[in-house]
Amino acid sequence: MSRLPVLGSQCGFTRIELIAVIAVVLLIVALGCPAIHQQREAARRTQCRNNLKQIGLAMHNYYETFRLFPPGYVLNPDGPYHGAGWSFFLLPFYESSPLFNDTSWDLSNGLKLNPQFKTFASSFSSARCPSDSGGPHVAFVVVSTSDVASGEVIGGTVDVPNHFARQNYFANAGYLQAEVGGIAPDASGEPTSLNLHVNAGSLGNSGSPHSTAHRYCDPKNFRGMFGQNSSTRLQDITDGTSNTLMVGERYTPKNETPGAVGHGIWVGVPDCSSAAGLAMALGDTAVRVNAGARKRSETTGFGSHHVGGTHFVLGDGDVRFIADTIDIQAYRDLSTIDDGREIPRSKEW
Repeated sequence: MSRLPVLGSQCGFTRIELIAVIAVVLLIVALGCPAIHQQREAARRTQCRNNLKQIGLAMHNYYETFRLFPPGYVLNPDGPYHGAGWSFFLLPFYESSPLFNDTSWDLSNGLKLNPQFKTFASSFSSARCPSDSGGPHVAFVVVSTSDVASGEVIGGTVDVPNHFARQNYFANAGYLQAEVGGIAPDASGEPTSLNLHVNAGSLGNSGSPHSTAHRYCDPKNFRGMFGQNSSTRLQDITDGTSNTLMVGERYTPKNETPGAVGHGIWVGVPDCSSAAGLAMALGDTAVRVNAGARKRSETTGFGSHHVGGTHFVLGDGDVRFIADTIDIQAYRDLSTIDDGREIPRSKEW
């Protein structure tokens, strides 16, 4: 005969058992969270790589059309300040022809006369690294209100808040060479300031320009693929396109006050007379990769929130992840188009 359950007997977990179960569940969650985070970051890293792949494809489609790469940015020697940059010229090759056509009209008289046209606030997904923490628009963009006379920007600026769409990818300008007041290829890759990660080879230093058309970022002084009114052709890249950086990524700096250095916009260079303005579209290799990434310091260089390095697309369209441990001279040699130095196989990149 079966026994009936005794009234008042306990059939659930004891308090100790319940605590043990909760502890096990929390342990499983704690162990799983890093794996989930790593999977998400891996997906973001893949998307960033694909963005640069699209940029490389657009660059070469542009080249096939015009037989040269787009200018780093445009500055007419005389007239209103212009400033349209390389990413603007690639818009038709991103399948963004309507945005290009609208913005072309906006830029017909340069940024000086129309810094707040609505198209400048438009964004597209391939302009942003998904790992970046910056908002969709740059908090303050300092725009030149100047005229240009004999290649020199003359006049003032205006702060335009929360209007220009952000970009995380920057065309490689190289670095200012030692013979024009910059740095040697094997000079230290450390910045000269803790807050502003730049040195004598960075954008904002100009050296002696070779012409009035290249006063603020002369390609002959920086020797990268892009600069002021640059018109690089494949035959100019004598180091080889597979050994030359074309475009790289940069994190959003923490400082978002007017004049902060390192923010990016796809429109171009809003003020070429300052490091902050030039770095809106260009990047340099004066400081090492990821030098200020941990603290999101201001910089004109390249860096990312990806662990261990930064993505670049090379002149041949290949996308490479450059480790932040790369030898500084090898890194700088990769950023110039015609230094003639062979990068040793031992200098891994």
